[in-house]
Amino acid sequence: MSDFIPQEIILLILYRLPVKSLVKFTLVCKSWQSLITTSCFIDTHLAKTLSKPISSQPILIRRFTDSPKKEHYFLHLNHVSLDIFQTLKSPLKPRKNLYPRIVGTVHGLICLSDDIFGYTYRIVVWNPSLRRSIELPRPNITFDEVGPYNFTLGFGFDAKKNDYKVVRLVYVQSGDDRFHLLPPKVEVFSVAEKGWRMISGKGIECCFVEASWTQCFLNGRVHWIAYEKKMGGVKNWVLLFDMEDEKFRKMKLPESVVDVNPMKLFISVSSGKLTVFEYYGDAKNRFCNIWVRTEYGDVKSWSKLYGIDNDVLGGGGRVYGLTENGEVFLANSEGGGGLQSPEAFRSLFEVRRGELLLYDPRSRQSKVVQPQGVVDAFVVGDYTESLVLLNKESGATSYEGVKIEEKRESVNPESGEGTSNLVLEEDRSIISRNDAHEEEEDDNSPAFNDLVFQKMVNYSYQMMKFLNQA
Repeated sequence: MSDFIPQEIILLILYRLPVKSLVKFTLVCKSWQSLITTSCFIDTHLAKTLSKPISSQPILIRRFTDSPKKEHYFLHLNHVSLDIFQTLKSPLKPRKNLYPRIVGTVHGLICLSDDIFGYTYRIVVWNPSLRRSIELPRPNITFDEVGPYNFTLGFGFDAKKNDYKVVRLVYVQSGDDRFHLLPPKVEVFSVAEKGWRMISGKGIECCFVEASWTQCFLNGRVHWIAYEKKMGGVKNWVLLFDMEDEKFRKMKLPESVVDVNPMKLFISVSSGKLTVFEYYGDAKNRFCNIWVRTEYGDVKSWSKLYGIDNDVLGGGGRVYGLTENGEVFLANSEGGGGLQSPEAFRSLFEVRRGELLLYDPRSRQSKVVQPQGVVDAFVVGDYTESLVLLNKESGATSYEGVKIEEKRESVNPESGEGTSNLVLEEDRSIISRNDAHEEEEDDNSPAFNDLVFQKMVNYSYQMMKFLNQA
């Protein structure tokens, strides 16, 4: 083909092809494999993809069913064609057969953490389009080292170094009073450096609600909802972490949510804009205000986009995000929506189920996107398919226990015909029977169960602190 078409034209064509096609093309010949797996090609292809309208990009959805206990991942074609989707297989099997936390997504990578139901240190960076992932090494700060703690994670991209990073803030518990020491201990994992390193957390006076923290990545920064303890209450902020200079900063929230219960606030990015969901109501009636920051650098640009009524959410529904044309992804569920009483507090530990809906606030019409699942486990977000982690330098491996071997190279690039065969073989280097057996023993060991119990005690205490502010 190169004898008839200039190399520059071939590159322009390849840059515009989907990831699935390019992965197949790496098996055509060695020269194409070398080209497509270079960092330069991967970065240029990503830049072309990011230049496309958000509405043309896929939507990532995670659903978890509690009977049977099973996690499902889907890539829906785009904002318009939600009925067309493909299923994905996660590389992380959570302990107790539950579901992991989806920390965030950046450039086709998804960061997963198996920390919701106990003290664990399993964090995975996953590219579902390539079926490749990296499992991070054990962090520096652990329960064995510091005892009980709360922590939060952030995932983002350092454009200056072309590197993907995970930041971890650990709030060590102070004695028996359940308060946590400030500033937190902070460590950063770099995909390029392949390791954790400590950085300074000096100046951080904000805390997180660990049971329900959310984060998002926008304009080179990770964003969290955080709060500072004040006399008689709290003051809420958006805490920022810049992936390039690795410094923390604060951003103001809408004035009306500054002193509300921080457990009622969730942060996200919808159609490229910073979005905050504010919940209010009681255990039977739940409402949600959706705030959007229309101009990222202007604190005065926060505006209330919608108010979602209790007849849409029920007592325990959730809002997950917005489409580019203003429709809302949400789940409707009864019960468990408030913190106004001990009974309502106990309802937080009940499983709430509902269908994932796409709701139009203008027409007040909705349609089912995914069938019934656990409300707190649903995740919806824009997704960008990419070749990130395809190059060998990333250290990523197949997460399905298979490897692809090219048996022959006698493929004619012009016709696409030949005798090359793809053979899928079990890769025993990824996981052995002994490893799997040890993992099962860890899940059921008294020590692990004690850690789960300790973490749930911490969760409960932290949530009870906010009962008077609900």
